[in-house]
Amino acid sequence: MGRIVPDSATPPRTPSDSHERPALVPPRPNPLEPGKNTLPAPGEGTGYSFSGAMTQPAQLPTKLLGQPPPARIDASGRPVPSTATTYPEMPAVRIDIELDSKAGRMPMHEALQTPSQLPPRRRSLISDLGLFEDDEEIVTEVGMRSTDYGSRPPVPSVRDRAVLLRMDGVHAGQVFVVGPGPCTLGRHPTNSVRLDDAGISRFHSQVVAEHEQYWVEDLGSKNGTYVQGRPVQRAAIQDGDWVQLGPRAAFRFSLTDTRQELLLRRLYESSTRDALTGAYNRKHFDERLRTEIAFAARHRAEASLVLFDIDHFKKVNDTFGHQAGDAVLRQVAMLVSRRLRAEDVFARVGGEEFAVILRGIDRAGAARAAERIRTTVATLPVTFDGKPIPITLSAGCASVRCSTERTLEDIVGIADRRLYAAKNTGRNRVVAVG
Repeated sequence: MGRIVPDSATPPRTPSDSHERPALVPPRPNPLEPGKNTLPAPGEGTGYSFSGAMTQPAQLPTKLLGQPPPARIDASGRPVPSTATTYPEMPAVRIDIELDSKAGRMPMHEALQTPSQLPPRRRSLISDLGLFEDDEEIVTEVGMRSTDYGSRPPVPSVRDRAVLLRMDGVHAGQVFVVGPGPCTLGRHPTNSVRLDDAGISRFHSQVVAEHEQYWVEDLGSKNGTYVQGRPVQRAAIQDGDWVQLGPRAAFRFSLTDTRQELLLRRLYESSTRDALTGAYNRKHFDERLRTEIAFAARHRAEASLVLFDIDHFKKVNDTFGHQAGDAVLRQVAMLVSRRLRAEDVFARVGGEEFAVILRGIDRAGAARAAERIRTTVATLPVTFDGKPIPITLSAGCASVRCSTERTLEDIVGIADRRLYAAKNTGRNRVVAVG
């Protein structure tokens, strides 16, 4: 801001020119006044001069010109002796204020103004230099952010929606709404909440609302119903209660509003879905495939897996750009989803590789489903920036009966070998044997 240089021409001040101050706390000069040339020293035996507009000592407020500080009074009303000391004499110095406004320094025309006339930022700048000290507090204006005003937050809705939040296994985070009628839970497809778990009975329990109170009732299940860890036949449940069915399936009962329910659903979707295509992600696919293999083994049922890959996808990216590649992935995912049942699991397991888990479908049925998907994608090219992009698929199929080990790794390995067989024999085809 300025440079300090010795000024031998300015005489030191005498003790009578300044009152005593507490040790190690140098006093600060008074405000500048227009049209003056000299600033008094802030301590005894010292002096400063400024090149620019200064103030003569005789024109400073008398409270800073040799007046002693007010006496302190103790609790009994007696004056307390002053222990203040004076400062040793030091050489006078001169502070040159450079008038470079581009470098952020104070222009001369602003130095000639009184503190109240200065802009807030300049006033703060001079205060940092200690150029004025007054009893009046200097208030720095604080700018209001654009987000500090405007539309008010919406009024919270009434928490009148009862939900069951799944807390275990692959479905952790899934939200089920408890409707006005009984909400039944069990393995049978006709239940409001269907649970594929060996420890769950076909009709295990239900949640009902009676007179503004929710109740959970056991429906004669084999492994029981629990509320907060206690077995129950019928019990009232409150917001936040933990409800467990059998040895594994667990839920948290909650009362929410519409926005909270939507948020819970979005959180679940974001944890299980691929952001680009909307298909399930690889983690969810692995967990669901293990579940389907175990389900098929318990019930001696069929289950199949289809792996398919977009042909020459790298060429699409290199020719049309990555945005076109993203458009291709989105359209393929949309077309495949339309060809599947509600109980089928469709997932993106790699860059341009997808998978479908088909419950209750054998290897031949999986091959037919894969052929329908391949034909649909081949007949509907993707249009990007007005240019058609032809797309084809290659697919490999496997069922749980194709594997002697009945493990995820073995079934995926069989389907993957057949997918590469389709690639190596010309692409745009389905291979279900070999």
